[in-house]
Amino acid sequence: MAFKDMRRQKFLSESHANERDDDLTFGIRRYTERAGNPDLREEARSKSAWMAATYSLELVILRYTAGRPVESLSRELPSVIEAFDRYIPFDNPPPSEARTLTITQIEAYVYVMWILSLCKLLGHADLVSKVLSWLNIGREFSRGRDTLFEQVVGKLTGAMEDPGRYILHLAPYAPLGKAVIAEHADDRPALVKEFLDGWYKGLKECYWHGTHTDQIGYFGYWAFEAALVTVLWDIDDSSYRDHLVYPKDLVDWAREHQAEALTSGPSRTPGGESCPQAGWWFTPALKGSRRYLKQGEAMPVIGGSDYGSTFWQWDVNQSTPKL
Repeated sequence: MAFKDMRRQKFLSESHANERDDDLTFGIRRYTERAGNPDLREEARSKSAWMAATYSLELVILRYTAGRPVESLSRELPSVIEAFDRYIPFDNPPPSEARTLTITQIEAYVYVMWILSLCKLLGHADLVSKVLSWLNIGREFSRGRDTLFEQVVGKLTGAMEDPGRYILHLAPYAPLGKAVIAEHADDRPALVKEFLDGWYKGLKECYWHGTHTDQIGYFGYWAFEAALVTVLWDIDDSSYRDHLVYPKDLVDWAREHQAEALTSGPSRTPGGESCPQAGWWFTPALKGSRRYLKQGEAMPVIGGSDYGSTFWQWDVNQSTPKL
């Protein structure tokens, strides 16, 4: 299939997709190595860890934009969470400064909502608790502050903190906030569409805004939050599914695989421990690692990986690969 028929947004050229993919992949490896180098100053290691995390997220989004199969992106997402998790210990600002992912900051809010959305949409709801643990460090600035965020967390975990009806970032999130507290389900589609219509303009302060004009740094424009709300509240998306920034393929995949979500299978298992259930497993520590493991056999340990400790994930797709 030609690239123009595979890509999910018209702004992405094949040459830029390939070049940016290579740059991000190289950057992740380089910055991960620097972050783990004890000979470097703490500030340099912290910046490197953040760049590795940012690049990891951008790479998954870029590959979605380029038309990669959603199933392959599901396998990549744990490495994104691990990259951010490696950064968190470095995030120790002075008391007068906010932590990097404090959601009172618009770019941090967007990042956190994107990550939570991808965890759910790509079949890794078991990783939501890890993401929330980052916000529990300095939770007074992130929890119980925003209606939309807390309603989403409540749907994902069954527990939320009541902030009242307050939206931290009215532009562009007010319509989506109204959608999740709407008394009548029939009102929700129009509110989600209103959010989608104002999403790009409302996020003009974000660093990636406008990157499609010269392709430098462009990795895609996607309102993953709209997709998450659509899935969690089971909204009929027929009136907005063809919107430019709505990731409909993620919604379709999430709905199709909901019954097979990772949370219904065994949890992540460290390398070296016994396999808890026979089936197909993979680890982000090794490209192309998907393999069939028997119950009771030792989970392999991948040495020399940029991802650190080896953790094996139960694959959503338990079908035998075609030869």
